[in-house]
Amino acid sequence: MSDNLKPLKIKELLSNNNKYSIPIYQRNYAWGEKEITQLIQDIVDYSLERPNTPYYLGTLVVYEKKNINDEIVFETIDGQQRLTTLTILLSALKNNQSILAFSNDISWFTLNLAFDSRIKSTETLKDVFTNDIKHKNHFNAEIKQAYDDCLKITQRILKENQQNFTDFCNYLFEKVMILRVPVPKDTDLNHYFEIMNSRGEQLEKHEVLKAKCLEFLAENESDTYVFNLIWEACANMEKYVQYGFKVEERNLVFKENDWNHITVKSFEELSDILGKNRVNTNTTNSSLTIIDIIQNKRATNIVSVTDNENPDRFNSVINFSNFLLHVLRLKEREDVALDDKRLLSIFKTVLDSKTDKVKFVKTFAFNLLKAKFLFDKYIIKREFLNGADNWSLKRLKWYKDNKVSYVNSFSIDETNENEDENKTVLMLLAMFHVSTPTLVYKHWLNAALKFVFENENINTQNYIVYLENLAKAFLFDRFIADIPNDYYNIIYKNQSLPKNNDIDLEKLNKGTSVENFVFNYLDYLLWKKDKSKYDSFKFSFRSSVEHYYPRHPLEGLTVLEQSDVDIFGNLCLISSKTNSRLWNLPPEGKRTYFLETNSHESIKQKIMMEYKEWTLKEIKEHQKEMLNVILI
Repeated sequence: MSDNLKPLKIKELLSNNNKYSIPIYQRNYAWGEKEITQLIQDIVDYSLERPNTPYYLGTLVVYEKKNINDEIVFETIDGQQRLTTLTILLSALKNNQSILAFSNDISWFTLNLAFDSRIKSTETLKDVFTNDIKHKNHFNAEIKQAYDDCLKITQRILKENQQNFTDFCNYLFEKVMILRVPVPKDTDLNHYFEIMNSRGEQLEKHEVLKAKCLEFLAENESDTYVFNLIWEACANMEKYVQYGFKVEERNLVFKENDWNHITVKSFEELSDILGKNRVNTNTTNSSLTIIDIIQNKRATNIVSVTDNENPDRFNSVINFSNFLLHVLRLKEREDVALDDKRLLSIFKTVLDSKTDKVKFVKTFAFNLLKAKFLFDKYIIKREFLNGADNWSLKRLKWYKDNKVSYVNSFSIDETNENEDENKTVLMLLAMFHVSTPTLVYKHWLNAALKFVFENENINTQNYIVYLENLAKAFLFDRFIADIPNDYYNIIYKNQSLPKNNDIDLEKLNKGTSVENFVFNYLDYLLWKKDKSKYDSFKFSFRSSVEHYYPRHPLEGLTVLEQSDVDIFGNLCLISSKTNSRLWNLPPEGKRTYFLETNSHESIKQKIMMEYKEWTLKEIKEHQKEMLNVILI
C-alpha cells in the first residue's frame, strides 16, 4: 500500500496501468468554465515561470479495490473533479492534435475512468474520448460542455501567454503531478467522505498578508488599530464597507447622517480621528502576528453590526484576495498579476522594493478603504431579495429617522429618476462580468475601478462612455485584432480607448472558438438599440456557443460546409444545459422549443429565430446585419 503513496505524472496517472472509478456517493461531474479556466491558467502560469519545476495539483485520495476481473481499481474519494477534467482535457487535445499542431506523443493516453451507477456519464466520457458524440441524443451535458470548454480555453490562454501547444503539452504530461494517497483497507468510506467534506478552515493568504503588514506598524498602537479596522471592514466583500464600522465611526469616516461620502483624505487623518479616540472597543492589541491569527482567526474582527444589514443579501463578483491585487495595481500602476495564488509573492516583491515600508502600508490601507467604498457603490453585485436574485447597482441611503436602505447608485435622492441610465451602467458591467466568470484576471473590473478611483465627478454619462469605450477596446484591440494588445496596455496606456484599426473579421468565423465576450457585447448593443423590445433580457452565465444550423444535422437534412456552419451569423451563446437538449436539432426544432417555453437566452438568438427559414442565405444575411451592429 505504501508503495502507491507517490506523486504521479499526468502521463502516469492517465495511462493504461491505472483504473479509476467515481463512487455513487460522489456528486456527478460539476466543473464549469470558471473552474476549468483556473486549472489551465494555473498550469500555464507555473510552466512559464518555472518550466523545469514540477507543478503539484494536489492529492487524489483513493481506496484500492478489485473488480470482477480481479484488477485493482482506485475508487476516488477526493479529487474526482480534477481527475475527470484532466481526462476531458487530454481527450480534447488528442482529438484535435492536427488542428492544434503539437508534436507530443499522446498514444499512451487511455480512458481509465468510469462512474459507478452513472451510465450516461461513463458513456459520455467514452464518447468525448473517441470524439464520437456527433449524433447522440442523450449525454451528460456538463461533460460535453467541458470538452468544448477545455479546447477553447486552452487555445485562448496559450495564445494570450504566447506559449505553443508542444511546450504546454510537454509540461502538462511530464511535469504536472498529483499525489495519489490510498486510505487503509479497513477505512469506513462513508465516514471518511463526510470528514473530507467538512474540513476546518485554513488560514487565508490575505490573513498572512495582513499580519505581515501589521508588523511594520507595530510601534504605533493607533496605526495598528486603524489598519486592522480598515482591513476587517473591507475583507467581507458581501457587505458594504460602512457596515464594517460602528455607527459612531461611520459618522466620522463617511459623513454624519449620510454614510455615502468618505470625509477623510489620508490614513493619517483616519488614525487621528479613530485610532487616538477609539470608539467603544475592547480590542487592546491590534498588532497581531500570524500565530495570533492562526490561534484565533476571527479575534481581529472588532465589527459590531447594529443595523438591519442582511449579510446574505449581496454576492460579490470577486473575493477579497483578488480585490487586494486590484488595489495594488491601482496604486502601483504596474502590470500586477491579478491572480490571488500569487498574492504573497507579489506583495513581497513590492514591499522589498520600498524604502519607506511604513508609508507604503499606510497608503495602501487608505486606498483599500477608498476602493472598497467605490466598489460597493459603482460595481454590480448579485442581490437576493424577496425570494429572487438579480444584478444590482446600489448605494446606501440614510434617512432622517435613522434608517438606512439601498437605492440605485445614480438615483436622485430617494427617487429613481435616473433609473434608465442606472440600468445601462448595470447592463454594461453585467456584460463584462458574465464574459469573465473566473475570480482571477478580471481586467474589466480593474478598468472600472481605475475610472471611479481617479474621477471625482462620476455620473452616468461619463461612466457609460468609459465602459462602452472599454468594450470597444476589448473587441477591436484584442478579440478581433490582427495583433492582440495586452489588457494592461489597453487600460493604462491607451486609457481604455480603442486604438487599433487592423482587425481580422475571420476571428468571428471560428465556431465554438469565438470568445463569449463578442456575443455578450453584441447583445448589449442590441439591447441598447431597442430597450423597450428587449426590456426583459438579463445577462447570465452562458458558456455554450451554439450552431443554430447544426454541425452534425440529423439524417435527411442538408449538410453545410464546415466553413459555412462556423460563421458568426450561424452562432449564438446559450447555456450548456439548453445546448445539450437542442444541439443537433434543425433550426425549426430549436425555434419550436423556445416558442413553446416562451424563452430565449440571447437577443441574437431571438433575432435568428424570427427568420421563418434558416438556410445559408439567411445565415449570411443575419451575419451582415450583426456585423453592422457590432462594428460601429
